[in-house]
Amino acid sequence: IRDLLQTFDLWEKFGFDEDITLSLRTQTVIVLIMTVLNFLIYVLFFRLIRRLLKIISEGSTPFTKETALIFRKSAYFSVILFLVYNIFIAIIAFSALMLFSALFEYGAYLQAKADETNRIQEEMIVSFAEITENKSAQTGNHVKRVSEYSRIIAEQLGLPEEECERIRLASTMHDIGKLLIPAEILEKPSKLTDEEFEIIKKHSAYGGELLDNVEGEIMQLARRIALDHHERPDGHGYPDGKDENEISVEGRIVAVADVYDALTSKRSYKQAWKPKQAYDEIIKNTGTQFDSKVIEAFKQAYPKIEAARSRYADGMELSFS
Repeated sequence: IRDLLQTFDLWEKFGFDEDITLSLRTQTVIVLIMTVLNFLIYVLFFRLIRRLLKIISEGSTPFTKETALIFRKSAYFSVILFLVYNIFIAIIAFSALMLFSALFEYGAYLQAKADETNRIQEEMIVSFAEITENKSAQTGNHVKRVSEYSRIIAEQLGLPEEECERIRLASTMHDIGKLLIPAEILEKPSKLTDEEFEIIKKHSAYGGELLDNVEGEIMQLARRIALDHHERPDGHGYPDGKDENEISVEGRIVAVADVYDALTSKRSYKQAWKPKQAYDEIIKNTGTQFDSKVIEAFKQAYPKIEAARSRYADGMELSFS
């Protein structure tokens, strides 16, 4: 027993002399206490590490105050754990874990700032969406429905959940450029002339210009959607006549959502198409007006889209939040 204690430098730590003689019972109790204590410290230390790894792997971001606190606790446990055996290792472990704690705490601070920026962006988008919707009384809940259709199609395409939510939010600004279109053209109760339609077509470019210098990931996503939601795979879209590979996936998604809702909605210059009629028209233009992969997702998710159309029908009081 004495040799075992000396192996871990415990004999001298307890103040025992080489010649001291302990009873077998006393020696056994000392060894058992040290064994249990070390075992408990090991268990607590590795439970902290496992909890930390779980938070990092499952959380949307590892940079939280909780992870910083776990690193700090692990640092304190590392001192207890290693001090008994090697003070040099204890110092290194404590310093490294405290450094990680400080880094994660600073990361949590930056993440909080980023979350606040995203919140401000969302509030701006909601405000702009409501202004756009109120620009023309005849559009009803068009913007809300388009955002829901876009989210559903994005989910069907297999995009990450967070990306689908960003597309839902950013797509509410797809027609932001219509704020710069004269109301008499937007609300004209009859068919537009060619000249008036050319003016309407400018809303995509106007939307891109309005959002050009606005910082933030969601706002820039909204800008891409505003620019691309009337582009076509066959190159005959506007404002830039982009070919298929140049159109953003967000723009392709909103293009389908926007047209489907426009067809199935009543306007001052037309009656609403029946859903089956609008569906067939969308499918007919696969590969020319609409992206084929997006159309396939539209077809598979169509029951959900129809449910959303009923849920957000014109005349209902809705919030964009």
